[in-house]
Amino acid sequence: MRKRRRLVYRRRPRVEETIDDGQDSFLDVVSNLVGILIILVMIAGNRVHDAASEMKIAQAADETPEVALEDQEEQTRKAEYVAAVEALGKARMNLEKTRVEAEDYKEQQLLLERQADAAEQEYRALLAASAEIDAALKIEAKSRADSEQLAFDMKSEIFEKEKKLADLQKEKEALQAARPKATVLENVPTPISKRVDGREGFFQLKNGRIAHVPLNEFQERLRLSFKNFRGDLTKKTIDERIGPVENFNFHYIVDLDSSRDADGVTYYMQLRYGECIPLNDEVGEPVDVALASKDSEFSQKLLKYNRGDTTITIFVYPDSFQYLRDVKKLLFSLKYQMAMRPLPNDAPIAVSPYGTSSATY
Repeated sequence: MRKRRRLVYRRRPRVEETIDDGQDSFLDVVSNLVGILIILVMIAGNRVHDAASEMKIAQAADETPEVALEDQEEQTRKAEYVAAVEALGKARMNLEKTRVEAEDYKEQQLLLERQADAAEQEYRALLAASAEIDAALKIEAKSRADSEQLAFDMKSEIFEKEKKLADLQKEKEALQAARPKATVLENVPTPISKRVDGREGFFQLKNGRIAHVPLNEFQERLRLSFKNFRGDLTKKTIDERIGPVENFNFHYIVDLDSSRDADGVTYYMQLRYGECIPLNDEVGEPVDVALASKDSEFSQKLLKYNRGDTTITIFVYPDSFQYLRDVKKLLFSLKYQMAMRPLPNDAPIAVSPYGTSSATY
């Protein structure tokens, strides 16, 4: 018998190997399978040959040497042929089976390679994303560190400023304690009181608040309303209310009359009584706020009035007399004339042809 070939088994290729390495492994497997088939055919032939030899020896005892030898050779050839045909058929079947398995293996290998490529791409994408995240985290960490350092520096500076302020405050208190107290006299000149003859701007000083009173606006509305009055010749009285304007309503009573002469009909309008009624007790703004800023509502309303020909009249109630001096001081600094109209707590701001004129204060 021939010496058997040594079978070589190769390890299964990993996903990371290239396509060329997979093809080499496939060829090695096919070569090994073909070698195994050849060895099987040779073994089968040898066994058939041994069996034919034994049959020849058994028949040699009953036949003549010549006939036995011929029959033995013929049977041996037939047996060898039959065995070879059977072995060849089995070899072909095994070869076909091996080919099919090899194709399946190749398809699985291609599938694994595609999966490996996809996995590698996903891994690279994850790796790139991880790198971006690491970079962003480093930037954020640096920014946070800078912010913390800035906050620490600001706190340190604030601490130093507070310490310096405390030292200055102590020094100021020490100087004030060492300095003798002085009495400060403030002189606010008061002009000679006289009746107001000209334009007036009106303000209410009540509940510690100062508010502009739109009395001039209400009177102008009435004048325009009855300027083109055309009615019957019957004398009548109108009692109505208009507003609100700047948080005030205006209640008025007007007498209407008419007369006829050669030139036609003449109509007359006479305001008998007018009263400004605030919507609530919180109109205007606190006096401290009004006097503290040039942007306050009080300061903006003053800009409507000309300093040269307008007197600012203050309707002051008992609960706010203590603010009158500060208001007067501001108006004097702005070159305004000031008139004061003290009113009882429940008295309204009213106008009438039977009333009195304001006087400067």
